[in-house]
Amino acid sequence: MNLVDKIKKYLTDNPHLLTSKYADTAKKFGTNYEQIRAIARRIREKNPDNMPKEKEVYNFQESKQQAIATAENCTRVKSLEDLLIQCKVDLDKWYVEKYDIGTYEVTGFDKERNPVTITMYRSKAFLKPVQEEFNVKLIKEQIKEDLSDISPLVAKKERNRNDKKDKYLLEISAFDLHLGKIGIKGDKYDLKIAEERLVNAVEHLLYRAQGYYIDKILFIAGHDFLNADGDWPIPATTKGTPQFNSDYHIDMYRAGRKLLIKVINYLAEVAPVHVMIIPGNHDRESMMHLGDTLELYFENHKDVKVDNGDSLMKMLVYGKNMVVSDHGDGPKTNDLPGIISQRYKNAWSDVDYVEVHRGHLHTNKSTKLQAIEELQGITVRNLSSMSATDYWHDSKGYIGNIKKAQAFLYHRINGLQGILNYNVEIN
Repeated sequence: MNLVDKIKKYLTDNPHLLTSKYADTAKKFGTNYEQIRAIARRIREKNPDNMPKEKEVYNFQESKQQAIATAENCTRVKSLEDLLIQCKVDLDKWYVEKYDIGTYEVTGFDKERNPVTITMYRSKAFLKPVQEEFNVKLIKEQIKEDLSDISPLVAKKERNRNDKKDKYLLEISAFDLHLGKIGIKGDKYDLKIAEERLVNAVEHLLYRAQGYYIDKILFIAGHDFLNADGDWPIPATTKGTPQFNSDYHIDMYRAGRKLLIKVINYLAEVAPVHVMIIPGNHDRESMMHLGDTLELYFENHKDVKVDNGDSLMKMLVYGKNMVVSDHGDGPKTNDLPGIISQRYKNAWSDVDYVEVHRGHLHTNKSTKLQAIEELQGITVRNLSSMSATDYWHDSKGYIGNIKKAQAFLYHRINGLQGILNYNVEIN
């Protein structure tokens, strides 16, 4: 077969090249643009149906960490949905991270041999594996399997059910635990150490509060409870800031899941528990999924309510008290009075005391111990963390703060009555 015949066969087998990419074909066969164009024109003229025939090319390549779906030379695949269908993507296994759909035009001929412009599509989608832990369809079964061995942290206690008039809300705040973080400068930290700190803090704070009639417990879960939102391509926060982790994300997630369920079960033996899920900047997606898990686990528990709403700011009213929490990486402090008074307009008029508790900085904002700003009746507190010092906080100078968890006692009528501290002992 001579060169011309080879070119004819190649163009006939790839009809989309009869009207475009002559230079690429010329390079392939070591000839020139004009020769390819002339051969292509003769093929089109001899063809009774001169409209270029589609040769749609679909490709799906996958590895353990990523998959890529592509479609080329298409007139029918015009959307992401079309691409996923044609490439037979299993959406129970993969989710779309990003995609692109582009177009280009070629010239062809209709049946009357009149020139026409044809719009062609090329599509590409990048996909990541769906982690089973985050697949809502599987959560219930996984909970049964993974959490069947969970028992309360201590022996069950009898609740104080007397009729004392002075009733209190106990808020327990252990912000920015950063499960999976690696500490620096001799500050040892791993999953086991983080769990021990949270358990010890909860037990200590409950012990300190036992002289009060605890009517309800507010437990705020989140605020960078996990140190990262994934492992691929490197451990990183939600926005992609690299992190140094002691464990894989899946192990962090599972350890965190068990830890939160243990703690909440323990608190529920003392009083009804209201759980606020506050995602941080390190674990925004993972914490929302953890919240879904907690909702499912406690859905039939009469004394546990999990608030995992879409808002990154959440609120609880107890008597004349309003307790608000957001991570602290969003609205500016000076904007909070206006935001809260409008967002919670109905409740705002019925309360006398408003507390806003934020994390994120791992330090006390003004005094290095406890920063309090009185803003139009709102008390804003930036709370400390029990986690180890990492490279970022060290570089920003957020060091030397006392590593601690705190509890706040609210009288139903008279507002905040006391603050309890649990200071971490660093070995």
